[in-house]
Amino acid sequence: MIAESLAVFMLAIAFDILLGEPPARIHPVVWIGKLIAFLRARARPTRLSGIALAIVVISATVLLGHLAVKAAGLVPLLPLLVSAYLLKSTIAIRCLLQVSHDIGQMIDRDMDEAKTMLPALVGRDTSQLSKSQASSAVIESLSENYVDSILSPIFYYLIFAPFGLGLEAALAFKAISTMDSMVGYKTKGLKELGFAGARLDDLANFIPARLSIILIALARPASAKEALRAAFCYHSATPSPNSGWPMAALAGALHIRLEKPGYYVLMEEGSEPDTSDVPRSLRLMETAIALTLAAALLVLFYSA
Repeated sequence: MIAESLAVFMLAIAFDILLGEPPARIHPVVWIGKLIAFLRARARPTRLSGIALAIVVISATVLLGHLAVKAAGLVPLLPLLVSAYLLKSTIAIRCLLQVSHDIGQMIDRDMDEAKTMLPALVGRDTSQLSKSQASSAVIESLSENYVDSILSPIFYYLIFAPFGLGLEAALAFKAISTMDSMVGYKTKGLKELGFAGARLDDLANFIPARLSIILIALARPASAKEALRAAFCYHSATPSPNSGWPMAALAGALHIRLEKPGYYVLMEEGSEPDTSDVPRSLRLMETAIALTLAAALLVLFYSA
């Protein structure tokens, strides 16, 4: 069982790094989003409706993923490929690094174009951002999405793989994460409907967010102490109970000041970020991701 989980994991990571994201029409997360949008349009803006929406979305995602693998069992090796494809859909290494790199470069070349690209990473108003603030936004998103798009799905895959439910756990996490990104807002009409999805997302990312500071610190040993100090000092500055941990750790490791204007400041004593800090943050996070993958492989290998 664990040997199969190891093979699925290795193939999923290969798919992600070599091929990137599949077309939208066959992307499982896009279909999860369509289901959420369908239910949202028909749900009442109440907390009870939000709980029902969460139950349906998570159950449908896990069940359909499980049945897809079972149906593939009619053809040799196909279950392995289907499992790897579904697991890959919960992880976005290449996409996160590529988008962050492209926007970082565009901030230097054409700030107006960079402002139109930034919403692919961040939810804030980008129209009035300076180059420093735009660089901060990329760096913040890179570290936050490292948890949400890489570390958390891998964490749940590893935890449940010994029970033969690693893929199902990763899919359940992705359903929760997608719900939070679509309905987990405190705006009129969504505050109550999105409550369950937002709280589940907070709960699901709780442990991975705190594990992330160790991996970020290990990725830059010379600044490990500063990364950990900043994480413990500034993690509560953000409205989210989880995003402040990796963002503050990265700010400490690079000794830069990160800010979402009007919302929070991390590492106030740090230097103002500039565009050269984006590739620095990318190199550090690439190392953290490599450490994450190495640790996951070791856990699966020695559990086999």
